[in-house]
Amino acid sequence: MLTEKSTRRMPLRQLLTHSEKCSRDLIDYLRGAMIPHLTELRELSRPVRRRSSYPSMITMSNSFNKLDKITEEARHVVEYLQTRLEEILTHSRRA
Repeated sequence: MLTEKSTRRMPLRQLLTHSEKCSRDLIDYLRGAMIPHLTELRELSRPVRRRSSYPSMITMSNSFNKLDKITEEARHVVEYLQTRLEEILTHSRRA
């Protein structure tokens, strides 16, 4: 996702295209990684459990840890995208 070309030197159109690709990557990541783990956690914590009647604390802890890791990675991507959008804003104000 990171570009090697300085964003200050990129034209506005290229910044917009790069940000759009980054946002699509974020959406794909959330759909591919976060939603399945949220579904797994929901299945573990539901009153009617399909896997076992009582999940162990280790299973619940592992599920929370996976979700925490995924959330942290998504946060980094969102911060990167936010900086690109701020650069687009400053670039468009200069033009």
